[in-house]
Amino acid sequence: MDTKKYKIKIFGNKELPSYLLEKNNVVRMILFTTVYSLVFINVFKPFNSETWIPNISTANYIMYSSIMVLVGMVVISLSRVIMNYIVKKVQLTFPDYIIWLVSDAVVLSIFYVFIAYKVGFVGNYLKDNPDMSLWEAIFDIFRKATANTVWMLLIPYTISLLFLDNQYTKNRLKELGNRGFESNIIHLKDEKGEIRLSINIENVLYAESADNYVIVKYINNDTIVDFLLRTNLKKLSEDLRDTPLQRCHRSYMINMLHVTSLKKDQTEFTIQFDTTSIKDITVSKSYQEAVMEAFMKYQKR
Repeated sequence: MDTKKYKIKIFGNKELPSYLLEKNNVVRMILFTTVYSLVFINVFKPFNSETWIPNISTANYIMYSSIMVLVGMVVISLSRVIMNYIVKKVQLTFPDYIIWLVSDAVVLSIFYVFIAYKVGFVGNYLKDNPDMSLWEAIFDIFRKATANTVWMLLIPYTISLLFLDNQYTKNRLKELGNRGFESNIIHLKDEKGEIRLSINIENVLYAESADNYVIVKYINNDTIVDFLLRTNLKKLSEDLRDTPLQRCHRSYMINMLHVTSLKKDQTEFTIQFDTTSIKDITVSKSYQEAVMEAFMKYQKR
């Protein structure tokens, strides 16, 4: 069953980049945020955390703050597990993702307020602000904790997002650079070596031998048209040996980018295309191994 058709969008239309949901990237983001938060808390001591426990030593403060950060890491990790489950049913957009990150900060702030209440910080806060009721003090602490938590997470999240986007872009460029045919345009030459047609490789379907000519089937304005080229398949295959156009028969060359399957019937393979308006083509026995390798190669693109 294809679950994609059941996906819906919640806020916005800009789809969330898939690399943000990859397990390795999620783990890297959580680990970086944890390390950054640990350093941030111990250096800047946000939320007046050094006053939560009177006369606390530096060593104990580091120990307690580390426990809080690690618990925060667990909360965020659980949040990502839930996100991973939800994206199987719901298509998150980039605004959804940002809202989710802000929700992480709110949940962590609730946790920090709870800890502050348990260690007696709320009581000390009431002594310093006698005009406040208990709930007013809790809300005020929560408001400040949320603001500080958002700022505490904003920097590592932003750095992580920029880093992952940069890595994705670099990998994509490298991938494109490794694809020799990615220049897209190929030049079809006649028997004299003169260019007769320059065309985007993705528009070519297949080429068929016809006496002293080759009939090139290609897509033009959503219509399949023929181009008659005075040459032979042997020369054409040599000219295009570094492209997805693969010789499969003494009378045919096929574009592996448009092949959806190889159907085996007894000893023969049949090429099936991604468009039903062209016939299936049989693979000669001498070309079967090469066609199979090319099929596996270009299906990974």
